[in-house]
Amino acid sequence: MDFENLSESFLQIENKISLSGYLQAICTDIVNRTISRQHIDEILQKEDVNYSLAKVGFLHLIFEYIKTALEDGVLTITEKENIKFLKLLFRIQPGDFYLHNKSDIESTIAFQLSKIYQDNTVTNDEALLKVDLQEIFDLSFDEMNDYSKVEAAVSIQKGADPKNLDVFFTQKEFFKLK
Repeated sequence: MDFENLSESFLQIENKISLSGYLQAICTDIVNRTISRQHIDEILQKEDVNYSLAKVGFLHLIFEYIKTALEDGVLTITEKENIKFLKLLFRIQPGDFYLHNKSDIESTIAFQLSKIYQDNTVTNDEALLKVDLQEIFDLSFDEMNDYSKVEAAVSIQKGADPKNLDVFFTQKEFFKLK
């Protein structure tokens, strides 16, 4: 985890979106590099916010960090470690993103996949980005593959070679495309 990167990113987030009291305090602690689980609990207690309700806000903060990290179309090792750190810090469990932010996840993945498939081929770096997206959003291979099929189908209809698309179609699905 890289506190400098995290601090800079959360400073951008703080300036970009309006945050409620407890989220603002937590964001400020991240910027100042003074964040801890204990401090989060103290803030929630002081603001009289139930952790279950706060989790939705925490997911929102992590999602804003992910959007910031993806602006260049790459997730660095540092950014992935920071995302894992934030999930641990905020006690985010697998499935929480999908449960509370499904539409945001779908739009982010669709946007990234459209960029990946725009040239009708998937490079090794782009394939790794797909795996990274799958991992940070706690998706299964099948869930990520289903998202990929939409963009891959467009590429195939444009004449792309399916072997260059890093996607799995069943035989029945593939022949429906032709």
